[in-house]
Amino acid sequence: MRFLVENLPLKVISLGLAVLLWYVIAGEKTSEMGISVPVELQNFPKDLELTGDPTNEVEVRLRASPGIIQRLGPGDISARIDVTGALEGERIVHLTGDSIRVPFGVQVVKVNPAIITLNFERTLEKVVPVRPRLLGRPAPGFEVAESTASPADVRVVGPKSRVHDMESAYTEPVSVEGARTSVVERVHVGLDDPMLRIQGTPRAEVTVRVREVHESRTFGGLPIEVRNGPGQARPAQAKVVLSGPASVLAQVKPEDVRAYLDAASARPGGLAPIAVELAPGHAGVTVKEWEPTHASVRPARTR
Repeated sequence: MRFLVENLPLKVISLGLAVLLWYVIAGEKTSEMGISVPVELQNFPKDLELTGDPTNEVEVRLRASPGIIQRLGPGDISARIDVTGALEGERIVHLTGDSIRVPFGVQVVKVNPAIITLNFERTLEKVVPVRPRLLGRPAPGFEVAESTASPADVRVVGPKSRVHDMESAYTEPVSVEGARTSVVERVHVGLDDPMLRIQGTPRAEVTVRVREVHESRTFGGLPIEVRNGPGQARPAQAKVVLSGPASVLAQVKPEDVRAYLDAASARPGGLAPIAVELAPGHAGVTVKEWEPTHASVRPARTR
């Protein structure tokens, strides 16, 4: 019993102060206040994502002395939910007064909503291509040949179901209005789904190759030349389609386009592949297609 009488005067004073404080608090008028407080998810698993329409705030009704109520700040109160060990799927959480962090002397009267549902999905990563977006049109007589992004793809991270549906990322618009030459611009990369994020730097360099308008031109009735041996091609003529800049394509003459086959590659009575060559000096012009693609070689007629 000795410990009960040690420092007895101090213990008596402390007890008296505690009783006095209780009477002051119990006798003081109280006030109530409603406030929106953030929902804080504690110990969130790193391999899960929160999906659906999560509840980010709840309404809390508080009771305390007028002095305490008036001093409450936004950072003094929060709704805490411990999600340790959460698994993929749906989880129902009941919010009580014990779930709300409040300062000393504040009583939680009501929480609304008192029940919230959390939906968890596994975190997934996926590499998707970057799609450049273009704005405007090149100058008359010019066109966009191609547009590329570097890097050509990005790694997307987010909830499994959302990542599965994501097909591509896109860039900020790059203007080619009135362009006569290629355009290069460094821009940001975005995603259609706000629940997804890009891992790494979300920027890309977009290169838009602008060229003179390309057209096609057809040359018909071109003789098929037989090389590396005697003989005549059957059929004897070919049709060739060229593609290239309109101004250069207009300068191509029929004699600049030659269709031929190699007699040595033909089997007796069989077919040999036809090739097409274009005379030099026609920059940008290419052979698009030709027909026939094969012909037979027959002995040349003798007079």
